[in-house]
Amino acid sequence: MIQEIRLPVSAADATPSHLLLRLAEPATRRAPDLCLVFLHGFASVQEGTKARTFRENALSDGLSLCTFDFQGHGESGGTMRDLTITRNLADIDAVLDFLRGRGYRRFVLIGSSMGGYTGLWYAARHPDAIAAGCHIAPGFDMAKGFLLWLGAEEAARWEREGVHCFTSEEFSVELGWQWIEDLRTYDDEWLLENYATPTLLFHGRRDDTIPWRATAKFAMHCRSGCVDAHLFGDGDHRLTDQCDEIWRLILEFLKAKGI
Repeated sequence: MIQEIRLPVSAADATPSHLLLRLAEPATRRAPDLCLVFLHGFASVQEGTKARTFRENALSDGLSLCTFDFQGHGESGGTMRDLTITRNLADIDAVLDFLRGRGYRRFVLIGSSMGGYTGLWYAARHPDAIAAGCHIAPGFDMAKGFLLWLGAEEAARWEREGVHCFTSEEFSVELGWQWIEDLRTYDDEWLLENYATPTLLFHGRRDDTIPWRATAKFAMHCRSGCVDAHLFGDGDHRLTDQCDEIWRLILEFLKAKGI
């Protein structure tokens, strides 16, 4: 069964907003208190290929899975112009609070790109709240990536004017400069020193959006030693053609960790 929920939240300026959630629950739950939560990527939505595939697989395997659109995305409120990792973290807080009200006590975060990076930071800041993380091409060095995308002159104009319209084959969005200012407050070295949640990372070696070496570095140098990585030699950034294999690896990982 899939339920659609409109969850009221407040935007950063206290303007009423909302998150659109879809909670998929099997008729018989293998783990009644466990819910997997999918976190989509930048300018993406909860109804992308990965989320839909994971939802179908979760229901078939007797697991609950919750998807939602971050504010500024899809069917949720808010704007992309006001996007920050800090706002994303608050969105996750609201979703997990809602799920606790539905009886769930253990959570596995499954993130893609921006969602993966957000999920890593959420688990680092709430180590007792998250049982495990399984993330695809987490968005390390996003501030650097966005600035390189524009080049020095356009980046300076973005900072000066406060907003820039980013356009690709997949999207056209206005993004505020606070996106960069906020990203700069998240120190990946601190994350390496303090991250302690059992985690499996996936990355394609042909990813031309997020360097796969950043994922390998995090897995190799995370101080707790709790992070494993799986690289797909011919995989791109999205890894949509590997969804079923990723799901199989996620289940093996969670079983090995007793989750």
